[in-house]
Amino acid sequence: MNDFDRSLVGRLTEALGASYTVEREIGRGGMGVVFQAKDERLKRQVAVKVLPPELAFRDDIRIRFLREAETSARLSHPHIVPIFTVGEGADGLVYFIMAFIDGEPLSAKLTRRGRLPPEESRRILAEVADALGAAHAVGIVHRDVKPDNIMLARGKGGADVVKVVDFGIAKAMGGEEGQKVTKTGLVVGTPEYMSPEQLAGDKLDGRSDIYSLALVLYRMLTGTLPFQADSAQEVMIKRLTDEPLPLNDACPGANFPPRLQQVLDRALQRMPQDRYASAAELARDVPQAEGG
Repeated sequence: MNDFDRSLVGRLTEALGASYTVEREIGRGGMGVVFQAKDERLKRQVAVKVLPPELAFRDDIRIRFLREAETSARLSHPHIVPIFTVGEGADGLVYFIMAFIDGEPLSAKLTRRGRLPPEESRRILAEVADALGAAHAVGIVHRDVKPDNIMLARGKGGADVVKVVDFGIAKAMGGEEGQKVTKTGLVVGTPEYMSPEQLAGDKLDGRSDIYSLALVLYRMLTGTLPFQADSAQEVMIKRLTDEPLPLNDACPGANFPPRLQQVLDRALQRMPQDRYASAAELARDVPQAEGG
């Protein structure tokens, strides 16, 4: 742990007080550092996400960070990580405490295994779709659906349980707050998994998340993504102009049924109105198309 990390741990420890013991760093990204800690009162493990001090002075980032906690707290769902509390240290350190997930992100499993069996892919899809459906029902678009934000918790009996995380760039459908925050120059979303309308900077609704979820499904089934090019910029352009690579071309020998290709074709339509209207419809049609 470097000097900066020691300083951050010290500040967080002071902010949390005797109620929590900070144990180790478990994740780091552009919008926060995540630590595993022990809740001394309730005798349970928790995760604490901290806004890096060098970003805390920026009001736009601070608002976005706090909005992640507020948005997630509104979503009580078995496949969404619950937020317990939000706090602020005397020195301006901002953090929130959430459930600790004993598991790994879907991205790690895909890196290790390449692609997943159809049955496992269907189950993960169904649970993510269930979580997104709950968010969409209360007017919230996630806007960053990708394997990194799909945690696979170790469940009873050995089966993984999906937990969708990182609502840091989620926004209310039709709300103005999200627009104001995103005008600051922050990169919003992950280009690899963005919908065409998100790449174009257009207004979004739940169908944008459905497009991103379809890309996640494609990645689980084939081990790759349907738009290939030499640079990220070219990939984004292809998503706006080209048709996705058919499943059986992306994964020769897999023999995906034609009906499954039709489902992916519909979910990956460039125009939102041509896609599935809900994540639940996509999750319903996939097993039917596969005969499962």
